[in-house]
Amino acid sequence: MQSIHGLIVAFHIVAGALSLLLFWVPTLTKKGGKIHRQYGDYYIKAMLFTSISGVISSSMALINPLVIYPTIPEGFESAEHFTAFLRGQYTFLLMLSFLVWNNVRHSVAVLEVKKHLSKLRTVSYLWLPVTLLVVASIALYQGITYGITLTCIFAPIALFNAIGILRYVFQKDMVAGKWVTEHIGHIIGSGIGAYTAFFAFGGRTLFEGIPSLQIASWVLPSLIGVPFSIWLSCKYKPKAAIKRRQTERDLIKEHS
Repeated sequence: MQSIHGLIVAFHIVAGALSLLLFWVPTLTKKGGKIHRQYGDYYIKAMLFTSISGVISSSMALINPLVIYPTIPEGFESAEHFTAFLRGQYTFLLMLSFLVWNNVRHSVAVLEVKKHLSKLRTVSYLWLPVTLLVVASIALYQGITYGITLTCIFAPIALFNAIGILRYVFQKDMVAGKWVTEHIGHIIGSGIGAYTAFFAFGGRTLFEGIPSLQIASWVLPSLIGVPFSIWLSCKYKPKAAIKRRQTERDLIKEHS
């Protein structure tokens, strides 16, 4: 079990590192162009493998923590203390893995179905955001109970992400082209999740003993990614929505 877990984690790290590099090619190239589509497909595949392997490895550690990590490091008072630490750590990683998986899958699905959202109102599609909702709720409870700063920051983000996907799927009226900005937002969201996971574990080692820099490295992907997502979404905002607002402004001017 331990060797299988180690192998999955190794593949997870390699695929994750590749995903972090691939992320910038479709993000910074012309939308809809050949390079954007080609490298976007590479990124999607690499990120799906990364997130699904993260779910599998995290689940294995949560089910049998002391089988995966039989040696208790110094600093832990008991096996129960070490088990609680591992479960807190891997619940967070499981949440991030589900978050990235949701974002990647949703970003592809919205382009495929466009305005035909009824195709997404199925158990086979909705189980993933619902699962994220449950895992993020558990993580938030753990974060508040045990004072885990990182979890308290990102569990609400994961909750809002899951709720946002569900609201999008069940909305009644959609502006033409809204799926473009939905695609952009969730692709960048997947990148934020991946970089957060990288800094959450890599940053802990790089900035060991400097808590302020550790926290800064954790929130840095969101501080960069969220404004970038907003900027791109505004740039590719559906033309129908722009025309509608212009018409509304013209009507206001006529009656003023």
